[in-house]
Amino acid sequence: MRLLFVSGAGILPEQRVARWQMVSQLYASLGRAMQALGHQVYFYVHPEAMHEDLPKAATWCQPDHGHFGYVLESFAPDFVFCWNGWSPGDRITTAMAASANAKMIFSEQGWFPQKSKLYFDMTGTNARCGTRFSQFSKLDTAAREKFLIARAGYIQESQIGHLFDDATFRIQPPDMSLPVFVPLQDERDLNIVQDSPFRTMDEFVGYLAQKLPGMTLRVRPHPKYPDPKLTPRPGVVVDNPQKPMFQSLSECGLVMGINSTTLLESALLGKTVISFGESLATGTGLLCDLRPGEDINLSSLAIDIQTAEAVLAVLLEKQMPRTDLSNPVKVMQSALFRDMRRFVRKPSLHGWM
Repeated sequence: MRLLFVSGAGILPEQRVARWQMVSQLYASLGRAMQALGHQVYFYVHPEAMHEDLPKAATWCQPDHGHFGYVLESFAPDFVFCWNGWSPGDRITTAMAASANAKMIFSEQGWFPQKSKLYFDMTGTNARCGTRFSQFSKLDTAAREKFLIARAGYIQESQIGHLFDDATFRIQPPDMSLPVFVPLQDERDLNIVQDSPFRTMDEFVGYLAQKLPGMTLRVRPHPKYPDPKLTPRPGVVVDNPQKPMFQSLSECGLVMGINSTTLLESALLGKTVISFGESLATGTGLLCDLRPGEDINLSSLAIDIQTAEAVLAVLLEKQMPRTDLSNPVKVMQSALFRDMRRFVRKPSLHGWM
C-alpha cells in the first residue's frame, strides 16, 4: 500500500498549531509501523505542524495545497490520512484525494478515555463517522466477555473503580430524586459549530431549565471553556471545577448534553443519557435522541441494554491506544488495518495473504 499522511495543510493562523504538531507526531508513529509492515509512506505537512519525528526524506513541507496535486500524482497513494476532516483545509484535501482516486481515512481523538486513544474512519469523524450508520448485532458470550474486559480496563485506567462497578454492565433508569448531570462544551469546537442546535451553552442551559422546572441541573463547564457566561437560573448549579468530574457524575441520576464525549463515557458507565445534538451515536440506540421542541418525557426513557452493549463494543474495538501506533503487530491487529484490508484486497500486499 501507498499511504499519504496530511497534517495541517491549509490551516489558518488562528487555528491551534500545537494540535497539528500532535497530529504530525501521531502520524509519524503510525507511518513507521506501516513501513515496518512493508508499505510505502509519505507526509504532506504545514511548516508550523512539523515534528522532529517526521522523516525529512519522506516529508513535503508546504503551508497550503499548492503542491498537493503534484504529490498526489507523483506518489499515487491508495489511502490519504487526515485529522477530523471538517476544516476548510481538510475539505480541500478530501476533494483533491477523491479526484486522484485515493481513499480517505479520517482520524480523531477516541473516547474511553479520550486523552490516550484515537480512532480512524473512512467516512468521517464525529457526526459523520461511519459507525453511526452501522448495523449492530447482539453480542454472543465471547464478544460480551471481551466487551466487559475492555470496559473494566477503561474504568481502571480512569481510576474510577471506587465510583462505578467494573465487573457488570447495566443501564440505570433515570433517578429523578438526584440532580441531572449536564456536561457543557467548548462553543468554539466543531461539534458545536457544525452539529449542535444550540449556539451557546447559556442557550442550552436556559432551554433545559425551562423544560425541567423544579429539577436540579448540575452543569459542568468544559475545562477549555471554563466561563460560558451562564445566566443565573433557579435550579441550575454550576459544578465545582475542583471536584473530579466522575465524582459529580456518580452523584447524578440522569445525564443530558449536546454531543460531548462525556455522553459516551456516561453511557459506558451505565447512565441513561439524553443527547440534543448530532454525534456518531445518533440513531444507534445508545442514547435517547431529542431535539429542541420535543417533549422531555422522563418517565418513558428506556435504553435497550443489548443494543447499548453492541454499540459500545464497536466503539471500544474501533479506538486505538496512541502508544500502539508505532507497534507493527498492534497496528496489524487494529480495526484500522482490518478496515483497510476490507477496502483493498490484493494478494501482493504485505501481510494480506
